[in-house]
Amino acid sequence: MNKAYILLCFFIFYSCSWGTHDTPASLRPYSNASLICNIAPASNSYGFHFYSSADWEAFIDCQQGEEEMLERPSVYPQSGLGSSSLQSVNFTVPENNIDQTLTYYLTIVSGERSLVVTIRQRSELGILSVDPAEFLFPALGGSVSVELESNADWTARVEADWVTVAPDSGRGYEDAFVSLSAPHNRTGYRTSSVLFLADTMTRVVNVSQHAFHVSLPLEQTVSFDGPHTVGFSVLSSLPWEISSDAAWCSVQTVAHDESDTAVDNQISIEANPGVRRTARLTVKNTHDERLNYSITQNSDLRAFYDTDWSGTATLTAAFITRTGSMNMTIVDDENVIVRGYPGQILEFTDETIRFQVFLDEISYEGYTGYDVTAVFTGTFSADQSRISGTLSGRGTLMGITLNVSGTWELSR
Repeated sequence: MNKAYILLCFFIFYSCSWGTHDTPASLRPYSNASLICNIAPASNSYGFHFYSSADWEAFIDCQQGEEEMLERPSVYPQSGLGSSSLQSVNFTVPENNIDQTLTYYLTIVSGERSLVVTIRQRSELGILSVDPAEFLFPALGGSVSVELESNADWTARVEADWVTVAPDSGRGYEDAFVSLSAPHNRTGYRTSSVLFLADTMTRVVNVSQHAFHVSLPLEQTVSFDGPHTVGFSVLSSLPWEISSDAAWCSVQTVAHDESDTAVDNQISIEANPGVRRTARLTVKNTHDERLNYSITQNSDLRAFYDTDWSGTATLTAAFITRTGSMNMTIVDDENVIVRGYPGQILEFTDETIRFQVFLDEISYEGYTGYDVTAVFTGTFSADQSRISGTLSGRGTLMGITLNVSGTWELSR
């Protein structure tokens, strides 16, 4: 019995020893926050604490190149034995008397593992730089990224409310990219500045922006008749020109020099003898910034006035589908009558028609609906003798409010 007990203890001891022997070497800082260290300009010594279970070596170098330095940084001790206890090294750096931040790297190597401590020593002279120092925003709006370097916390102050800065503050020793933005300028050439401050240091970024504005809606629709004119103005602090892709839509002044005030202009539109048509206008300044507009002219729809149309419509409401007769009269370009009920035209061209009808009560193929709202969308055939389309709406049927959909087809 005693022999068995001794043998068991031997195996347990042997197993524990084997596991300890195979434990991989570890190397880690006492605190991860200590891997980045910001220090003062004066010459001084600092400590770094770490754990290393295996033998280690330490060295320190400078990003600027040690051969260019009168005094070199040093580290002590430069080596040590592995231990489970907390260990430390001291590094000493000379005074930073140049006008930029010095960056040192303290490296501890243990077997195949290594720790690198980044040490930034700010300049006694102070550092604050911004690039670019001036910028011209596009007239239509835009932004620029300003690269900022500072060895102290910084803030930005904006002179004018049309310039946006993000972020407007930051910490020292961190690479910063600040976005300066401006919206579309419709008022006149303008200038401003952004002031950056860090400790007692200041830097200024001067910004400016040309103006470019045309007093036209992006899209507009005019009647078929003519000739008639559309007045507008152009405000541009750069020379500009305007072009039209349609001969029936011409511009009075096609080019002009820069101006501090709006320049009045005029568009002439001829009568439309045919189908619906669209002209596209482009206004361009000498920085190749462009503003685009469209003018759509309806065709002469009088041939549709007081026309009667008849056919069928198929309606579906929940589980009920019915097909029945339908008739419609196009009264003018604003009004229709559907099965004796008035409707309002929402859109009307020589190719399409869209109208809506409100019905308090309607009986259709054996069912009666109440408070019906329906929108009809249709397309004319090539010879304009037929219309086919879809409808959607909502109404109450047998006490239940239902969505209604369907199709319709009419001819004259």
